[in-house]
Amino acid sequence: MEINKYNPKGKMSTKHVFSVSDLEEGDIYEILHLARKLKQKQQVKEKLGVFEGKNVAIMLQSSSSRVRISFELAINRIGGKTLYLSPSDADFYRGLTHLDAAHILRAYGVNGLVAKNLAPDAVAQLKTNALPVIHLKDGRDSACQVLANLFTMWEAAGRLSGVKYAALGNLKSPAAEEINAYIKCGAEVTLCAPEELLPAGETLRKISQFGDVALTSSVQQAVKNADVVTTVWDDETEKLAGYAVTEELLKEIPRAKYLHVLPVHHGEEVSDAVLYGENSAVFTRAANLIYVEQAMVMLYFR
Repeated sequence: MEINKYNPKGKMSTKHVFSVSDLEEGDIYEILHLARKLKQKQQVKEKLGVFEGKNVAIMLQSSSSRVRISFELAINRIGGKTLYLSPSDADFYRGLTHLDAAHILRAYGVNGLVAKNLAPDAVAQLKTNALPVIHLKDGRDSACQVLANLFTMWEAAGRLSGVKYAALGNLKSPAAEEINAYIKCGAEVTLCAPEELLPAGETLRKISQFGDVALTSSVQQAVKNADVVTTVWDDETEKLAGYAVTEELLKEIPRAKYLHVLPVHHGEEVSDAVLYGENSAVFTRAANLIYVEQAMVMLYFR
């Protein structure tokens, strides 16, 4: 279903989100429609107290300032309060299972838990608990990051079905959950890299679960008619020469937007002229992350 034809119902198919793969197409559209509504209200300075009286615990077992800062801002702006459990608060968990900790937080009046990089046994425990959980992963498969990308793609192209998404760089081990989410929403995904840095075998199977992924070593072929372009870089820069996004490349696709989660390799994967120019959606995407996180806590932690 095309997102523009979707009628939001305010209901989610699951109680928790432990990965972006937990989200059905309808769940994604629920989040994105609410994120757009929240963005529109905040852009006209409408005061939102829609989450007033709600408390969210943010549990980070290793330092992750960007997660903490974005969620604290997101929740505070809609009237909620946050309780940050940092790595230095380990004594809170001493002798407790994660399920015990969740029950205690719920008894304290916490409405939901945001956590990151939990061990598989902790995830298994929390799936059975009454306290709703939004669990985040590192890197490009993190649910909030993928949803912020989708929101920005929707804004940029006016649709998700048929959006042409091109990724350039080292794609030997691409983020499967990220790519599956895009295809699930109807995007046409092209991965572009030197032949030896393209996915194959089981990796290719994982990213093709919901539809075909185009593979090419030709940058010109990959970006032809692209709506969104991103880069996936590493330290093998000598192999990636010619795969950067530059002003010259964007002359061929002047309406395309450059998207990236950050940080970037300045001057290597993207020129600063592109990163800070009119074709960049990088910082719009950063702002959109706040609205996506607001939508998620409102839908899951009600």
